Amino acid sequence: MTKEKQLERMGTTSGNKTDKSTAFTYTLGEHGAPLIDKAKISIECEVDGNYELENFDNFICKILATYADEGILNDSGKISYHTFKPVLFEFPTYEYFVTGSKVGDCGKMNK
Repeated sequence: MTKEKQLERMGTTSGNKTDKSTAFTYTLGEHGAPLIDKAKISIECEVDGNYELENFDNFICKILATYADEGILNDSGKISYHTFKPVLFEFPTYEYFVTGSKVGDCGKMNK
């Protein structure tokens, strides 16, 4: 299965109806969450609340740990969005968007 088909399956198939746990190889994070081995970034969270809508639940999560592939980090150890271009999944159109193009520069903020 191509990367695009895997991505589409994850975004459009409900985990309530299909077991997606075998779609990718994974390793457990320090807090027990399965982290996809080939992911460039993984964020381990714990659910802090749930905002329920008529047909959808929005989970409010607290970040417990963040993992990033060294290949996407800059010299300061921060994520380089010139290198890493995250993909966003948009409801209700079920479309994917690539980010990462610089559109402005605010300069450094004074403290």
